[in-house]
Amino acid sequence: MLADHYNIVYRHSDRTPIQLRISGNRLVIDCCFSYNRRALRLFRPLPEQTAADLIEAGIRQAWSGVYRLNLTGPEDEFPVFVQVVIHRDRRRRPVRICLKRLLIRPAHVISPVWRRIWGVFKTGQLESMGTNWAPTHPGKMILPIGLSPVTLRQIAAHEAGHLFGLGDAYGAVYRFYHGVQGKERYMMYSNQEVHPEEIVMLLNAHQTGRMQFFPRSWNTTRFVQGLRTDIANRITRLERRLAARRTKNRQAPQNSNRSSE
Repeated sequence: MLADHYNIVYRHSDRTPIQLRISGNRLVIDCCFSYNRRALRLFRPLPEQTAADLIEAGIRQAWSGVYRLNLTGPEDEFPVFVQVVIHRDRRRRPVRICLKRLLIRPAHVISPVWRRIWGVFKTGQLESMGTNWAPTHPGKMILPIGLSPVTLRQIAAHEAGHLFGLGDAYGAVYRFYHGVQGKERYMMYSNQEVHPEEIVMLLNAHQTGRMQFFPRSWNTTRFVQGLRTDIANRITRLERRLAARRTKNRQAPQNSNRSSE
């Protein structure tokens, strides 16, 4: 049983927003979230749902399910039933989730200023420069506005993986543009689906109190090519967003003039 392999105890349960509860072969991911005002507004064009509703639905749908875990060997594989439970009350310190206008940076989880940078010395991972994860400090989730409902759910599920204690698997700059082969469909690679290995990493993160990372390696050619592509893509996205903002600003006076007439 899963309970025979993990005994997760939180020293400061009132300050731990995301807690794992294990009973037999059942795992409950118990989350406490709070949102900024923009995330609590109705999400157009959906008439009765807010962005917060979509975010929570995406996380629950992606991470809840039945996973066959292999903890000791192929012959000992067993099913684990995972359920995500989300609260918005103040039963304990919550994780903050914000919808913001982002010009360059994509969606991300970020630690408070006083926890950044030095995390890299603790983990040896550049990823920890921005997200210095700990059970009591999982970070803040920042999501961009303007996403479709489907994309918002998918990205929220991926970013939730960081809140749970998992690093990325795709070829990001802090991974030297090294995407892990064979993991292309993983949630932490392409936002597609959660795999049993990711559930094990989540369990290990909360058991040890340390973020779990996918392997990476250095290749100079790959890094240079990846950096060039990354910079070009970011410049293109920035130009498009600035152009869209200029267009919106030009249209605003015209609309106000029409309404006054």
